[in-house]
Amino acid sequence: MIDRAAGLIPSQDQPAEVAEWFNLYPIPVSPPLRPLHALISVFRLIRNKEDTRQVFEVVSSLAGKSGRRLFKRFVSTPYGRRVAEKNVKLENILDDWDALRELPDGSVGRAYLHFMESEGLTAGGLISAANEAGIDFEGKTDFEAFHQMFLHIDISHDLWHVLTGYGRDALGEACVLAFTRTQTRNPGFRLIIFVGALAFKTEHVMQPFWRAIDEGVRMGKGAEWVLGYDVEDLLKLPLDEARRKLKINEPRVYHSIPDDVKKTLLKPRINKTQAQRDHARELAT
Repeated sequence: MIDRAAGLIPSQDQPAEVAEWFNLYPIPVSPPLRPLHALISVFRLIRNKEDTRQVFEVVSSLAGKSGRRLFKRFVSTPYGRRVAEKNVKLENILDDWDALRELPDGSVGRAYLHFMESEGLTAGGLISAANEAGIDFEGKTDFEAFHQMFLHIDISHDLWHVLTGYGRDALGEACVLAFTRTQTRNPGFRLIIFVGALAFKTEHVMQPFWRAIDEGVRMGKGAEWVLGYDVEDLLKLPLDEARRKLKINEPRVYHSIPDDVKKTLLKPRINKTQAQRDHARELAT
């Protein structure tokens, strides 16, 4: 269950209607709520936690006005304004592995590099995942600053794994979503977390999954607002120092659950993503 969408971006076929202006930035009309579509997407995600497209589907279906509120808070910070004006290209920063390798051992940047290499991931891969869901971060839009913020948030996801200490197993993803939900106030994450936790319990009823997720919520509430911090500055810091600076505590409940349990949670029942299945059906017809 991968949080590769803060969501809320207008789709390419949505009329370019301005809901309001904030600090000279136009903000798009909020998308309509689609709870049934969100629920269907959650169950598809539970069947295959690597089907990233479904995360985009859920959060965009339940976004409402939360994206507008988040954008206003973000561009009210100096760093947020730099991102909105495209003076920060996080996808280039985090995919510059040669530069990250030059950072000191124990730094956030080196920990992030190890995480991405060991998982076979790239920051640019998140943009591809968005494209699967019909979200074109690189296309032309009347709301460039709005799009730029959500691209920045989506690409930050794996960095948040490193900062919080959660793995990429299904429980770790749910806990990162719990942390992210309190930081971004996106209601779509709540549905994914709830259904995911129910599914965890059907597999290992005695494990403290609910407590682990609640710990993620409390961590998110107690932490500084991570989106307001300069990522390039954080990458240079020792990981322990960055966590102290951001007031991110160790996820003790999560770490208390055996690794062999976490690795087996929501083992994909199918091997293809939704986009791959749709393409296969097109070829068959």
